[in-house]
Parts: sequence; C-alpha cells; structure tokens
Amino acid sequence: RGQILGVISGVMAVRTDREYLLVGPDQVLWLPPRVVHTAHSHGAVSTWSLYVDEKYAQPLPSGPVIFKATPLLKELAVRIVRDTNERNWTTTLSRIADIFWEEFLSLPSLALSLPRPLSPGLIRVTATLEEDPADSRMQEEWASLAGMSVRTFVRHFASETGLNFSVWRQRLRMVHAQEQLARGLGVTSVALNVGYESMGAFAST
Repeated sequence: RGQILGVISGVMAVRTDREYLLVGPDQVLWLPPRVVHTAHSHGAVSTWSLYVDEKYAQPLPSGPVIFKATPLLKELAVRIVRDTNERNWTTTLSRIADIFWEEFLSLPSLALSLPRPLSPGLIRVTATLEEDPADSRMQEEWASLAGMSVRTFVRHFASETGLNFSVWRQRLRMVHAQEQLARGLGVTSVALNVGYESMGAFAST
C-alpha cells in the first residue's frame, strides 16, 4: 500500500535509498507502494497516517513527494483516523474519504527532498554529511573518502543525484536548518550548526 504521512507538530526525517526528506508541520508526505524507507523524529512529534490501496495510487507520483497540507485536508485526515476501524466503515466516512482524496490530489508539491546516490563510495560521503552538515572538508577530501579521483567524483555525483556536489551540500544544510528552526533553535545557532560561517552567508541562501 501507499502511505500518506501528515505532521501536525515536530519534524519527521524519512530516508529511502534515493532520497532524504524532512517533513514539518502542515506538510504531508506521499510514499508510493513498495518504497522501502526508514523514519525517525527530531524530538517530540505528532503525526497521522493513512494507507492507500495500490490500485488507487496510479494518479500519484511514482516517487516520494512532500505536499503542503490545507486546513481542510488536515481536519478530514484527523476525522478519518479518529473514527475509522474495519467494523465501522460508514457511508458518512466513505463520503469524507472521497473528499479527502480529492483534496489530496489537488495539493501543491514542495521541493524539499534531497536525492541520494547509489554507489557505495558516494553513499559514504552523503551519510557523513547527513550526520554533520557543517563538515567543511574540501571536495578533494570528499573524493578521497569516496575512493575516486576528483573528476570521477564530480561526474558520478552529478549523474547519480542530478545535482553538483556544492549545490547538494547547500541544500542539505538548508534541510537541516529547517529542521532545527522547527525545533525552536535560534537563527544564529542554526547557521553555525549547519556550517555557515556568518549570518550573512546563511541569509543569502
């Protein structure tokens, strides 16, 4: 089944073999059927989750996508989750589910996912940076960690993620910054935590 995961408060980090996604308040994540993933929360989190039969997933993207939830969608989801059980699926709930589905299909998507490479050497690099986005090693050092020449590193990173390395690292820092800001940390602390040397550099991204 596919899964629709909504976050009410807090932040959820979800990893697949191809992407790193951060889901914050008032956002929903679509996970297609058969997508292997792991998830963990950054501190306290409140969520809801609905599952979608594979036959209904055809209109939706074939990969994970984050959407901006509307107030209507959130209220419908909470009602369905609260009132649903296998022995009590009423005509009213069917109508509510139909409205939820139409609303969900109309949601605007957000570009908050981070593509992940597949080759082992590049996975070592991205996993290290996901643990510490402030790691300031030069590209030559990252290439060495991947067991590649700089030229090979640059070429393979771009072909596997669709982004050059510097753009990917900057996007990773912004993803982590959003997570820390959602937890209530101060802007100056967040900027330093994710690797920016000054507030000016952080504000310009």
